[in-house]
Amino acid sequence: MSKIITLKSHKCKSLTGKIMVPGDKSISHRALIFSAISIGRSEIDGLLESDDVIKTLKALRNLGIKIVKIGEKYFVDGNGGIFTKNPGNLFFGNSGTGARLMIGLLATKNIALTITGDKSLSQRPMLRVLDPLTEMGANFSKNDGKLPIKILESFYYNSIKFKSKIGSAQIKSSILLAASNIKGVTEIEEEIPSRDHSEIMLKYLGAKILTKKTKNSKLIKLNGPCVLKCNKINVPGDFSSAAFLIIATLLTKDSNLTIESVGLNYFRTGLLDVLSKMNAKIKISEKSICNGEAFGNIEVYSSNLIATRIDKKISARLIDEYPILFVACSFACGVSELTGLEELKFKESDRLSAMTEALTKCGVKLEKKKNSLLIYGNKKQLGGCKITTYNDHRIAMSMLIFGMISEKPVSIDDMSMIATSFPNFRSLMESIGAKLQVV
Repeated sequence: MSKIITLKSHKCKSLTGKIMVPGDKSISHRALIFSAISIGRSEIDGLLESDDVIKTLKALRNLGIKIVKIGEKYFVDGNGGIFTKNPGNLFFGNSGTGARLMIGLLATKNIALTITGDKSLSQRPMLRVLDPLTEMGANFSKNDGKLPIKILESFYYNSIKFKSKIGSAQIKSSILLAASNIKGVTEIEEEIPSRDHSEIMLKYLGAKILTKKTKNSKLIKLNGPCVLKCNKINVPGDFSSAAFLIIATLLTKDSNLTIESVGLNYFRTGLLDVLSKMNAKIKISEKSICNGEAFGNIEVYSSNLIATRIDKKISARLIDEYPILFVACSFACGVSELTGLEELKFKESDRLSAMTEALTKCGVKLEKKKNSLLIYGNKKQLGGCKITTYNDHRIAMSMLIFGMISEKPVSIDDMSMIATSFPNFRSLMESIGAKLQVV
């Protein structure tokens, strides 16, 4: 049996520099998929070359889509949504975004094939996507809502009105992708608005899509079938990846860091609102809009953080940032109360339980309830342990950041899954002053 090579993080003096983080994972998936069903050659600049995104790229190639890399850019020859090959099986590894979006896209293509994933992805719920798609006329062998999922042939599809009670961009995007091939108006009403990258990209590529805020929800209407036109897509830096550097900089002494060309989509930047209330010194500069998405630079300075209270209203805007936010709360002055955390149980791991276990092992005082967490912050935390990451990249990176501030080093059981979202995490962290040891 081969030895696992992993990482240990040590306390560091300060973090400084001017850097860029890899491309946004959510937008990278969508750039590939929507370009593939457009007409003509689309150009994608800044695509995230992570394991998750490459799985989506390979799936599209296996369906007959020509995708080439020239220099630093990717070019996708879209064929208007017609796939010329059927590989029979598409493997998405640990990528819930890739799997759920492609299930939606293929559900109304009258193609019979199987969607599979690794052990972790095969435990994640798919019925939340399959049920509305079935209502649209799609046909599946549902396997109790877990991968592998067989998409079966179906010859009749219809538009629907769907009310989503979960703030999930994956559910919404899956329905929109299915609706792009259906005649009629598909309506989605979101009680809890979620990230809107799919709506932005559909509009940018020429789809007839309307979004409207109502008193208690958000309404999205897509008029299908869609005829999408190829275009240039610039992918901003991933805010969820930048979050690790933001927290690390805030918590280390005498630090200042500028992260350039980061995506500042409103539905992704809830963490900035929370950190502002925690006394964080953060500035946004060089704002711009490109292909409908907000870009900007984030300037971060060492700060004395104070505790906060977070409720369910903002959860959808920082769902991926909770693990690293828990780390920030661990070193903040006072007791932080975080509620409405149920969706954390359905990510790459049960992140609520995994982070509670990890932080407790590092000496942080916590009180965990069913869907909430009390974190008793302290400027000094012990660390000095090895963390079980449960094959979750955000648990791994969050606890490595913890080890950069704690009194004793923190190691993780496996570093390999970090490549699913942040392939150059180690080298980038070391370039600004972090001390990460290969063990």
